[in-house]
Amino acid sequence: MAIGKTGKLMNIWLDWITLNEIIAQKKKVYLFGRSEDWVPKTISKLRNKKLKYTILDNNPAYEKKSFLDIQIEKPNILKKFDYENEYIIITAEPDTILPELLDLKLEPNKHFCCTPEIKDWGQLQYIKKNSTNLIFSSSDYFDLGRARSSKLGGGIFFANIADQKYEKKIDGQYRQFIKVENNFYVVEFVKKEVHVFDKNFKILEKYNLDQSKSLSEKPNYCGITYMPSKETFFIANTASDEISIYDKKKFKLLNKIIFSDKSKKFADGQCHINDLTTMGSSLIVSYFSRSGLWRKGIFNGGISEIETDNNKINDLILGLSQPHSPEIIEGQIYVLDSLNKTLNHGTKVVSKFQGFVRGLAFDGNCFYIGQSEDMYLSKEMGQNKNITMCNAGIFQLDMNKNITRFLSTPDIMNIHDILVFD
Repeated sequence: MAIGKTGKLMNIWLDWITLNEIIAQKKKVYLFGRSEDWVPKTISKLRNKKLKYTILDNNPAYEKKSFLDIQIEKPNILKKFDYENEYIIITAEPDTILPELLDLKLEPNKHFCCTPEIKDWGQLQYIKKNSTNLIFSSSDYFDLGRARSSKLGGGIFFANIADQKYEKKIDGQYRQFIKVENNFYVVEFVKKEVHVFDKNFKILEKYNLDQSKSLSEKPNYCGITYMPSKETFFIANTASDEISIYDKKKFKLLNKIIFSDKSKKFADGQCHINDLTTMGSSLIVSYFSRSGLWRKGIFNGGISEIETDNNKINDLILGLSQPHSPEIIEGQIYVLDSLNKTLNHGTKVVSKFQGFVRGLAFDGNCFYIGQSEDMYLSKEMGQNKNITMCNAGIFQLDMNKNITRFLSTPDIMNIHDILVFD
């Protein structure tokens, strides 16, 4: 893939079989770019031995010279391009050449392509040049004497994936966050609040979540989502296995959905419900243990649907281990099976990572998966030959090509959630 003049992706890559089928009908090939590596390798794999070649290059140092006994010309000779008998193969960095070819109204693949010799290199360039910006949340403590603390502490961070840079924008111990209209809503779990901020990272509102009569809600709110059809927010509390419902206008507590009542018997969250998203009038929730025994070592986690009209719970995916970040992407359910280090599309594992993954976003081309420092190393030691990656950061994954890049975030420990920032 390459980026055209309009900013849209275009396919300029052919395989050798298809390219040879095209040039079998041609009399001449232009090799655009005098590369001492890619020109001879390209010629060696073209099967039409009757072809005539001309090398095109804008470098004035090559003017009126030859390479491999092939004359080098300036690209302006393409103004007399013979559509029926000639073809162009790019043998240099394509993004610098594409504008010239497109200005001449030449069409990708029909009139030109990039040499298949550098297809893998081209895929690497594409994923490196992807300009998607992200914001992500971290729940780190600020006290380095605590286990889940870091140098920068928790907050909302901005990440430029193309430049491999990130910076903190807001302080806070934040978990899941969502965009509603033009603002962002994020759970601050220690303060038992929802903070609202705008695209300039200015805090607009702070809503108290502890609105029960006793004001004794445990400080472990985690997931948040919004349902437009009901104009209500839903917020999950891992310590009580309850989902609280708040109205949009005043953020007033309306009701609660009890996912499990075992926390009332055993004094703390037993299912460990965490992140939420919506699917129509239903909630999609992830949790560590459907049986409510994760503190007893039973990690039969999964994804369930809660029908908000009647609070009926339907189990969708079981057998996961500490899952997080359920998302509806292009109408499909995706989830991160955090401890097993996988990205799951429904019940199918589609990608495998090397660390504790949490936080999932998609920009239409690539997935972005957060990774936190792994605090469960003993579960892996001696169990298999897979290497466990301990540092935090964000993977940019092109799943169609099965390639990824990694933005390391060494000054924080945990990444909880990710959103595309546009």
